[in-house]
Amino acid sequence: MLGKRESLSSQLEMELRQKIADGVYKHGDKIPTEGALCDEYGVSRTVVREAVSSLRADGLLQPRQGVGVFVNKTVKLQPFSISTIPDAQVEEIVQILELRLSTEVECAGLAALRHTDAQMTEIRDAWERIEAITSEGNANSGELDFNLHRAIARASNNRYFDKFLEFLGPQIIPRIRARTEGEDEMRPKWQADHLEVIEAIARRDADEARDAMRRHLSDSLERYRKSSIARD
Repeated sequence: MLGKRESLSSQLEMELRQKIADGVYKHGDKIPTEGALCDEYGVSRTVVREAVSSLRADGLLQPRQGVGVFVNKTVKLQPFSISTIPDAQVEEIVQILELRLSTEVECAGLAALRHTDAQMTEIRDAWERIEAITSEGNANSGELDFNLHRAIARASNNRYFDKFLEFLGPQIIPRIRARTEGEDEMRPKWQADHLEVIEAIARRDADEARDAMRRHLSDSLERYRKSSIARD
């Protein structure tokens, strides 16, 4: 039976994906029926349908009318992906922030050392676009936040930082995935954090740029960790 820390459909999707990866369900095999999966995992038919639908969208499963659902023979497993489920639970957000800490801190340091004037302008413009909608009380700044982090990645002049963030996609921004209590009050703090990173990059102070990015992501990580504990 699945637990409650993540959405049940997300958990079931990962369970089935892992069984395909491990060869429990081989390419061409028919997976258990909806009813059998409901019994095995203690979930509703709606949960099973959502999980199967997600795996179908990835090309891993293929339905056959009147026969069942089969593991696709022709599509290889994707080596890595981040769920796009909008109500993803806090534990997954924490894990994504830990991943970002491992890359974006150094990315900010390299941006401080290597940025061009044009790239610095792009970073400031990205910050100002967030500031404009934040001052108007618009809560939908997640995509713009992602654009700012990508602008910093481009300023590192290591194309793989930007390609990595592009690959991960906007879902790495926590508030795109889930809203938490007190989030609106935190927006000015997040923007102030961003500005500290930007000013350090502009000064070409690599150490402070790394420290500012670390503080920014670590504060968010700690906040979501506390939220996770509170929900247990």
